[in-house]
Amino acid sequence: MSTAIDVDMKEVKNEPVEGMADETLPLGMSASEYKFYKFVQQSKQGVQFSDHPPDMTVEQAYLAMNALLKKNALDVVQINNENIIRAIDLRDAEKAGRLNDEQRIVYNAIRAAGNVGIWTRDLKKKTNLHTIVLNRTLKVLEQKQEIKAVKHVKYPTRKIYMLYNLTPSSEVTGGAWYTDQELDTDFIDSLKAACLKYISARSFPRQENMKDAVFGPEYEHYPTASEVRRFITESRISSIDLSVKDITSLLDVLVYDGAVEKRLPFMVGMDDFSDDEDELNDDSVQWSYKAVRKSHSRLPTEALSETPCGKCPVFTFCVEDGPVSPFNCEYFKTWLDW
Repeated sequence: MSTAIDVDMKEVKNEPVEGMADETLPLGMSASEYKFYKFVQQSKQGVQFSDHPPDMTVEQAYLAMNALLKKNALDVVQINNENIIRAIDLRDAEKAGRLNDEQRIVYNAIRAAGNVGIWTRDLKKKTNLHTIVLNRTLKVLEQKQEIKAVKHVKYPTRKIYMLYNLTPSSEVTGGAWYTDQELDTDFIDSLKAACLKYISARSFPRQENMKDAVFGPEYEHYPTASEVRRFITESRISSIDLSVKDITSLLDVLVYDGAVEKRLPFMVGMDDFSDDEDELNDDSVQWSYKAVRKSHSRLPTEALSETPCGKCPVFTFCVEDGPVSPFNCEYFKTWLDW
């Protein structure tokens, strides 16, 4: 909510902006007000109360700041327990100027929430308006098409409000995997199958004489998430423009399913390898993905089956003092010598 700053000072004469008359400035701004607004607008993070353009005095800056706060062209936000001034889009400021006090308070609070929206309970705390007054104001703003209510996939029972012309963020809609606030499992399954097919084609050599052929350790052409995304886009499998982050989350599901394994991109030159967990989780690291070849055996694979004892035909007779023992086992000796 915008707040004017009361300062005890004499009126300061406004200096004109070169090449622009006062009557052509938006919101009826004076030249010094427009100059201060442009100064604040240049900073994305906002400016402190003590900041001002180099060609303006402190008194001129405070007068312009007060006037712009009253015109809803500036907003005061708190970041790290410090009050910061930010410029408001002039179209939003013009809309807020046409509203009454209650509507302006609610509109500014909803505007500050951006495309994430704000819950009615949080809106009530921020505006300090009575429930009846708040509900009446929200209804009027909705009728004027200044705000809209949207559904949140994580909190379907909550009523979330945002500005009418904003597109809800993926946090609200659920992103590409949701349709009408419902998880689209058919769409996800079809994309998973397409991704797995593409990764499998890049994971194993095509040799008719060798059914179980694999690439050597020097092979570096396992696909990355970016390459999988390009395949999905060029194949037109999805009508939705999926981001690399969306594809990565889909590939992670395949990893958890055991159908794909994640591989470090450093296949040659282990000098680049790092055990630093933060570095490995860095989004700039391009992981590659390799399909896991399914075993055709119906029997579960155990570590013991890899040793001679796990598949020894005389295992039941193998005892320390018996005709067959670990001390004179030919299979065990051959396995160890290998």
